[in-house]
Amino acid sequence: MDYRGQKLSEYIYSILTILFGAIAWLIGYYKQDFSIAFHGWAVGLIISLLLCIPDWPMFNRNAVVWLEEIGKSNSSKAAGKVTDKVKVKKSKKA
Repeated sequence: MDYRGQKLSEYIYSILTILFGAIAWLIGYYKQDFSIAFHGWAVGLIISLLLCIPDWPMFNRNAVVWLEEIGKSNSSKAAGKVTDKVKVKKSKKA
């Protein structure tokens, strides 16, 4: 999931949870039954979690561009130079 996908997922989660909670609260208040408000909020929460937790393709539209890998030949040459310097220092001490 890319960064814009994370933002979209959080936005969908927030809107659905608040919307279902507000509607459920109004219906529960009208009917004077707290269980209706709780169950309506819980349904909204479950729907929003099913939409937001999986890594759906709509959350991967803006891929992050990473740096290219440094070739192994460059890293092995650099490692050889370091070991050569260590060998030189050890030979001078002896």
